[in-house]
Amino acid sequence: MLRRPWWVAILLVGAACRDATAPFDQSMPLADLASAAVEPRFLRQAPGAPPLETYQVSFWAVDGKASSVTVNYQPRDGESVGQPFLRFAIPKNALAMTPDGKRMNRGDSVLVTLTIDPVNFGVDFQPSGMRFSRGTPAELTFWYGNADPDLNGDGVVDATDQECAEYIALWGHAANTRWAKMPSSIDATLTSVSTMLRHFSEYAVSW
Repeated sequence: MLRRPWWVAILLVGAACRDATAPFDQSMPLADLASAAVEPRFLRQAPGAPPLETYQVSFWAVDGKASSVTVNYQPRDGESVGQPFLRFAIPKNALAMTPDGKRMNRGDSVLVTLTIDPVNFGVDFQPSGMRFSRGTPAELTFWYGNADPDLNGDGVVDATDQECAEYIALWGHAANTRWAKMPSSIDATLTSVSTMLRHFSEYAVSW
């Protein structure tokens, strides 16, 4: 049997996980994102993960007021509160423009709806195209401690999956555009990943 040198094996593992896609530049017009990236490889819920409390949640966001929503897993035996899955926060002065281009004024409100994928670590935000202030964006955080550890889906949890986990990030796309990687902040201790949002579209945790 042909044996590869150890350094070749490491390079192959890295190549299997690494991507060379451009970041999801949220300052770009949505139409200009069409050629930004390839399809991501989504994190999936582990087979033994508890269901979420809800897979769709709505709330009114008001210009001039901070608001946030958190979605947890259903509690396991012995837990009074389930583990966190997602948190979305809109700072006090973050709302900027409606999807049709109208500027938000203090006191204006918009009904925000989050629809969560039941299998993948993904969420769709509506109204699509809602924009936030450049200086005060919204923030989205996912906790991925309940993700399937077999990241590459080959049926084996091994060093390749550990290598792939180092490339976990949030990805996003808008209507008629391809998925693109976003600047993301990882907290390995909390197994969480966060990013700043400047407009609504669809977002997911991938590698």
